[in-house]
Amino acid sequence: MAATRPGAVTFVAVLVYINGILDLVFGVLALVAVFAANSTSSALVGVNAIVLIVLGIITIIVARGLLQGSNTSRTIVLILEVISLISGIFTLFSGQFGSGLVTIIWALVVIGILSTRRAIDFFRAA
Repeated sequence: MAATRPGAVTFVAVLVYINGILDLVFGVLALVAVFAANSTSSALVGVNAIVLIVLGIITIIVARGLLQGSNTSRTIVLILEVISLISGIFTLFSGQFGSGLVTIIWALVVIGILSTRRAIDFFRAA
C-alpha cells in the first residue's frame, strides 16, 4: 500500500512548481526582450534566457516527481538544496547577511522536510 503524501512534501513540491513556472516566465520575457532589442550585444542574455527556460521545464518535471513520490526527484532537490546552502554560506560571508541567512534557513527547511521519516517512507513506498 502506498504511503500518504505528507503535507510538508506537498508544500515543498508546490514551491518547486512555482519556482519552475517563474523560471519559465522570466526566461520567455528575457528572450522576447532579446528579440525586441535586435542587438548582438544581447546574445548572452539570450543564452541565459534559454538556460532559464530549460531549467524551468526541468524544475516543473522534478516538482511533479515530488508529488508522485519519485525518490529521484527528492534526491535532485536535496542535492540542489545542499548547493544552495553552500551558496548561502558564501553569500553570508560576502557581506550580504540577510540574503545569505534566508538562503541558508530555506535550504535547511527543505532538507529537513524531505528528510523526515514520513517523507522518506512516502518516497520509498511510491
